[in-house]
Amino acid sequence: MYHHRAVFKKSLPILILLFAFFLRAYGLLSIPPGLTHDEAGHGHDAANIFKGITPIYFTVGYGREPLFDYINAGLIAVMGANILTLRFAAIALGMIALALTYRLARIAFDRNTAIIALTLMSASFWQLATSRQILRSGMLPVEMAVAVILFLKLNTKAQRREGAKKSFLLIAGLGIAIAASFYTYIPSRILWLIFPLTILTHYIGSRLTSHASRITPSGHAIRNTLSALLLAFLLASPLFLYLYQHPDAEQRIGMLNEPITQLQNGDPSQLINNAREFFFAFFLNGYGDHFLAYTIPGRALFDPITAILFGVGLFLLLKPSAVSRQPSTIFNHQSLFIFWLLLGLAPSLITGPEAITTRIIGAQPVLYIIPAIALNKLLAISNWRYAIRHTQYALRYTLYTLCSLFIVSLFIVTTRDYFFIWGQSPDVRAAYQSTTIAMAKSLDSPAVISTIYPSAAHDPYIAELITAQETRWVDGRTALLIPNRSTFKLLVPSSTPLHPSFTKYVQPIRAINLRPTDLDPSFTVYSITNYQLPTSSINFDNALELIDHKWLTDSYKPGDVAELLTVWRVTDPKNLGAIHPPAFKTDLNLFTHILKDGEVYLQRDALDAPSWDWQTGDVILQIHQIAIPSDAAKGEYKVRVGIYDRVTNQRLEIRDSGADAVAVTPLVIR
Repeated sequence: MYHHRAVFKKSLPILILLFAFFLRAYGLLSIPPGLTHDEAGHGHDAANIFKGITPIYFTVGYGREPLFDYINAGLIAVMGANILTLRFAAIALGMIALALTYRLARIAFDRNTAIIALTLMSASFWQLATSRQILRSGMLPVEMAVAVILFLKLNTKAQRREGAKKSFLLIAGLGIAIAASFYTYIPSRILWLIFPLTILTHYIGSRLTSHASRITPSGHAIRNTLSALLLAFLLASPLFLYLYQHPDAEQRIGMLNEPITQLQNGDPSQLINNAREFFFAFFLNGYGDHFLAYTIPGRALFDPITAILFGVGLFLLLKPSAVSRQPSTIFNHQSLFIFWLLLGLAPSLITGPEAITTRIIGAQPVLYIIPAIALNKLLAISNWRYAIRHTQYALRYTLYTLCSLFIVSLFIVTTRDYFFIWGQSPDVRAAYQSTTIAMAKSLDSPAVISTIYPSAAHDPYIAELITAQETRWVDGRTALLIPNRSTFKLLVPSSTPLHPSFTKYVQPIRAINLRPTDLDPSFTVYSITNYQLPTSSINFDNALELIDHKWLTDSYKPGDVAELLTVWRVTDPKNLGAIHPPAFKTDLNLFTHILKDGEVYLQRDALDAPSWDWQTGDVILQIHQIAIPSDAAKGEYKVRVGIYDRVTNQRLEIRDSGADAVAVTPLVIR
């Protein structure tokens, strides 16, 4: 009996990991139901690495560190560029994070605490979701767990007796782990401080309790830690140098600075409010992260019982005598976990609960170790020696039964919430672009696809991972692209119905229905007819020609939305202008100026058929929608149109004239 119990106890972590893997692998290509634009951006950058595009910092998605994309590139080389490959990488990282959390808790505390931490983390909605998301943030728990484990091993009493060779390997490993985190996600730039702060705390304590001239273990710890940090910053110096030279690359930093800026201006109210809401986000539904692509909007990070256990565990962690400690470490490692918790939570303490599931992910392991400490302490009550022996057994049976029911309920609730509530939500399906996925999967020939997001870094990057067919992109509500080849079809979802003026250039073939509950429940497949080219045109830099223009109504009245149709023909894409990241192609825009007394009175800049996929002979139709003020005077207004580079603002010029705009049909306001 005792043999079987021992075997079960040893195999329990493996059984938990196997069940966790089943949850994370089940329905992998249907939940989430597609790809977010951030996920597709990772796939695009990983695929581009093979094309020789190997930057040290990627500009897609407001800027991001590169390590995750290079790892995905390696997997793509073996498994191909598809969604399964990328989701496999996410699952692998999630499973490694679980295993490392178990190992870390066992080193720092004991086996029971480690098993409980592994179970709580495996059963959590948060870790299940992050293990299935193709986001670079999923690497940070792995890197931080590795770094903390190596830090603990490096600073053990036994390590001091094992020689310099093993110390060198541990120092190198710690430095590489910290450097890898720098190349992964922004929160790592403060998380590394947990190591020097822990050593500093121990050093101050040892100096206060030891003779000043006595050599304490802190000397070894300081040297080892500083050596690892020096190596980490040397390895990360190319990235930091790039960011120093390109301060505009990190757009997310600027997006998160508002609370700090207000505090510097003497107004701490937003910072206090963010911190308060972040505190509530741990245990009160409605206060959690509202970004539905990552979680059920407003869902608390912890269930009520885990939240209570977290509070008790934190109290025990702050009270050293209340927590059993492994005697091998040369310092009180509880300070390490406190610093890890504080610095890991710092980003959301400043910015509030929005995007909490990614911004505090570096603290994910410690956030489940802390409630495990409390639950393990509770279960240990059954080991007290009572006068009546049967009372002890009854208490142990009751506690373990309640604990088992709690764990089972966590798995049931997480499974329900993730697979049946979140995963089936029409809003989530829209966020993961399920209709774009369905359109891309349906392709058996080249196609023009209408979408709300036709530009690079959005739906085109999703289609790259789904189909090998050539795709071109427009927003059919205001633009149409007629390719130079008749083999193209046009796919139009219900969310972007064609503008009425475009219908004469297409013929419906079939309608394809998706889920009736989806926000975008169907799409229509059209054939595209040829556009009859006029005999006259206006040449812009031998790149494209303006071949037609007209107001869709003869006149408008104040308060109307006037619509100007311009028609362009591409003559040579090479002359369109410079190429720019993140698409590394041209990025043009059309402008329409309504003049009054020689000055720009009204303006509309729009190009909803992106220039980066134009080819010679393509015809582009663009509707310029201009709101007329309610106090506009009646009369005839001169109108000019032209085209310019969005990045450089350089306009294309009319050939042989030097002008950069052309006068078109006047706007008549009656």
